[in-house]
Amino acid sequence: MIWRRAHIAIAMGVALAGAAFGQSIPEAAQPAGAAPLFYYAGAAGRLTTDRDAAGGNPFATALIEVLKEPGLTLRDFGMKLAAATFLRSGGWQSPEVPRRTPAPGWRFEPNPAERRVALVLVNADYRKSGVASLPGAFFDSQRVSAALTQAGFETTTVLDADGPTARRELVAFAAASADADVALIYTGGHGAQHKRVVYWILGDYPEPGSGRWLGSHAIPILEIGTFAQARSLNLVLFGACRDDPFESD
Repeated sequence: MIWRRAHIAIAMGVALAGAAFGQSIPEAAQPAGAAPLFYYAGAAGRLTTDRDAAGGNPFATALIEVLKEPGLTLRDFGMKLAAATFLRSGGWQSPEVPRRTPAPGWRFEPNPAERRVALVLVNADYRKSGVASLPGAFFDSQRVSAALTQAGFETTTVLDADGPTARRELVAFAAASADADVALIYTGGHGAQHKRVVYWILGDYPEPGSGRWLGSHAIPILEIGTFAQARSLNLVLFGACRDDPFESD
């Protein structure tokens, strides 16, 4: 969720509950493993809510729930994640998930024969941007990390990173995931979709009403996906809004 509309989404959640990254990607971070699969918390042009009845984004709540299901396969994961998110958001969020997946029979339950790595990349503190901070996203950084660890992932959590820190962590994850069988990146915080590009917004975005800072203070989700380089399977989950507050730019 983002900027002037963030308060709307947070209010909806209450009702339901009762430095720059503008540098180019280094060669080492170019895609080397399996092509990533992208899962979005909501539809294009739509807001998500920061807090549901469980205290966070319904997408995160749904993820934690479905990961607990015995024998969960990749084939069923997207469908169940979308259905649970829709239910937990009271119909507010309609996730977009891949229609087809490689290795549909792959199971999420821990497997000692494979190495899994995960990066939970969340921004919750947006005071430097002058927009609403996201307590639900902060909560999600903790509970999503715990759920992924329980599912057998070696999990790294990065909270409220500036551009240089986010860059270092993504590059480090690229190196770690290149030596893994499965990689997963979860992103949470403010987000936007502008000119068909989905962005994760950094906490120090200078002018919330202007899209001219997207190249330096936001990261396209497709770019984030290039840092997941596991051999067999790469998953990218975007737990943020996809509305466009920069329509006039």
